[in-house]
Amino acid sequence: MYLLLVILCCAVFEGYASNVPLAQPCLLGDSECLIKTNTRIALSRIGYGLPEFGIRSLEPMTLRNITMGADGFRLVFREMNIAGASRCNIEDIQLNFVHSTMSVTLECPLEATGTFKMSGSICFFDVNHEGNYIVKTDSIRTTINSKIDTIYGADGHRYWKLTATDYSYEPLENLHIGLGRLFVGEVTRASPLYNVVSNNWWPLVSRVAEPAVSAAVARFHEVLQKFFLRVPLEHLSK
Repeated sequence: MYLLLVILCCAVFEGYASNVPLAQPCLLGDSECLIKTNTRIALSRIGYGLPEFGIRSLEPMTLRNITMGADGFRLVFREMNIAGASRCNIEDIQLNFVHSTMSVTLECPLEATGTFKMSGSICFFDVNHEGNYIVKTDSIRTTINSKIDTIYGADGHRYWKLTATDYSYEPLENLHIGLGRLFVGEVTRASPLYNVVSNNWWPLVSRVAEPAVSAAVARFHEVLQKFFLRVPLEHLSK
């Protein structure tokens, strides 16, 4: 297994050196630094999958019949095709051994397309519409927080079992939203939506992007879980 991890890291460096952030050197015996650095290297191109670890590619990602609604309003994404997860970059990994937590921050492009149906009332207007939609941004930053449990495998090695606790996200670039003929436009911090809801534009728009981001987060966390259940801590900390 250790040899496999070394080969994997070498392949990542050779094949994708231009996309992998330069790692800070770790002092001998600094387990936290070594685990963070080795994990970041191994996961830097995880979007394309690591068959050796039983990890499939993050794409394609397809969801169906996702429903949002409140107060007489209903929006159904009949089909959602999500792209961009395979081009994620690991920005930061934070470990807290005292509280047994891990925080992973990644930056990804995001594009969700498919069909939708909207019905009900919005601002006293009756709405009944269906069509194609797109939610797209060139860069969105997501932070996933997990609880860590250390377990022992049948081989006697220690592994980490991760449980997601929460996540947060925010687009770093303009967010393009298209809902058929109802709305097409760019949402930015300078847009009129910025002055809505206590000068915070993102919560208003996030509900449209939420299903795509939530699905991508769940898939990426699944990858993290598999990775740490397959690579012993003793190997990551060397």
